[in-house]
Amino acid sequence: MGSESLLLFGLVIDDGTSVARADGIETVVLRDLVALVQRVPARRVDPSTQAITEYRGIVEGVQRDRSILPAPFGTVFRTREALVRWLELHYVTLREGVAFVQDRQAARLLLAALPSTSTPDYEATVFESMKFLKRHAVATVVLPDESDGRPRTTEAAFLVERDKWGTFADAVRDEQERVSGVTIEQSGPWPAYDFVRLQFGS
Repeated sequence: MGSESLLLFGLVIDDGTSVARADGIETVVLRDLVALVQRVPARRVDPSTQAITEYRGIVEGVQRDRSILPAPFGTVFRTREALVRWLELHYVTLREGVAFVQDRQAARLLLAALPSTSTPDYEATVFESMKFLKRHAVATVVLPDESDGRPRTTEAAFLVERDKWGTFADAVRDEQERVSGVTIEQSGPWPAYDFVRLQFGS
């Protein structure tokens, strides 16, 4: 491949159907694992706004039709052979990871204390809402707090079965109406960005 490397977007299961791909996206197949890649110059990927937007556009475009295990942005393999070796080395773990996100998609919730309202029980309110909403998801992760002293916020991701997305959205609406002093905003569906921890190296 000369001076070209492979930028990895994510992994899907080969179920016998074609994968909808953007121009320039290729596949590397190992048994029933399909890696979605793009040829790029052999250098570090610049995390520019445009590059991240293009990465997300491809991953989220695939997610609309089928489940994808997204790779961290900027994951580059120097050669096709290096990618295949990595797939072989971690095949069982990767296969389990793709199976875990299969037919599931992520929702993100932002819970925030209303600045004009005194909410002494903010933590208790958030705890009860999270406890209720977890019943409608297969996995939940609370994201790092980046409020930096601003009004108290909590951001969490929920992995939800595709066919139960409507039920989860209804539960969120119920909580929006029930709680006071705290706003709840939902976004998604997203790929399982917050539930992936891929390991690289030998």
